[in-house]
Amino acid sequence: MNNMEIKPTNWLGTIKEDETKKEDETKELEWSGGSKIPDGKHTGVITNVTYREEPYEYTDIWVMVDSISLEMKYGVPTNLSPQTKLGKLMIEFGQQFELGKTIKPKEILMGKKVEFMTIMKGDYSEMVEDSLKPLNTNTH
Repeated sequence: MNNMEIKPTNWLGTIKEDETKKEDETKELEWSGGSKIPDGKHTGVITNVTYREEPYEYTDIWVMVDSISLEMKYGVPTNLSPQTKLGKLMIEFGQQFELGKTIKPKEILMGKKVEFMTIMKGDYSEMVEDSLKPLNTNTH
């Protein structure tokens, strides 16, 4: 067997070495003590809305927790109807149900002040299901 280097190819030619691979090899991570959010009611602001397809289609709502400057993710299935978690959430944030109408959850949710409940699950905190709500700023 000779010592020739074999490079993978595709129909476009030789595959170039992935630049992110080099970055992955040199990336340094710093140990942290971890941040736990105590059980109970909290407030925050929605900082992002992202979508994922693995293992299922989910809409992830990112919330910066006011009390400890930690971001939490709250995921709901990406299915929009008045009976689904995402649909109920959109209605909670003021959207009207209109059959056939499209909405952009990111535009609706970004920057909104919210309240929610957390609970410890082993070594991490989790947002309690269906607890994410717009922060009621009325004090009456």
